[in-house]
Amino acid sequence: TRTTAMWQCGDNFSHKIVDKKLACHRLVTHGIYSILRHPSYFGWFYWSIGTQLVLCNPICFLFYSITVWRFLNDRISYEED
Repeated sequence: TRTTAMWQCGDNFSHKIVDKKLACHRLVTHGIYSILRHPSYFGWFYWSIGTQLVLCNPICFLFYSITVWRFLNDRISYEED
C-alpha cells in the first residue's frame, strides 16, 4: 500500500511536510488515493505493527500501535490544517 501510494504520487510525494503549495503540485485522486485518504500512512501503520505480530512481540506491538498512532494523528492533523 505504501509503495503504491508513493509511486502513484510521483514527484508530489515527499517525506517532508510542505507548508506551501508549489506551482507544480497536483492533488492525486486516482488509483489507491480514490479509496484511501492517506494510503502511505495506512500502509506504514500496518507494516509497523505487523512486524511485531510476526515477531510474536506483544509488548512492542502495543508500544508501536500507540506510538505510531499518535505520530500519524499529529502529522495528519498538521497537514490538514
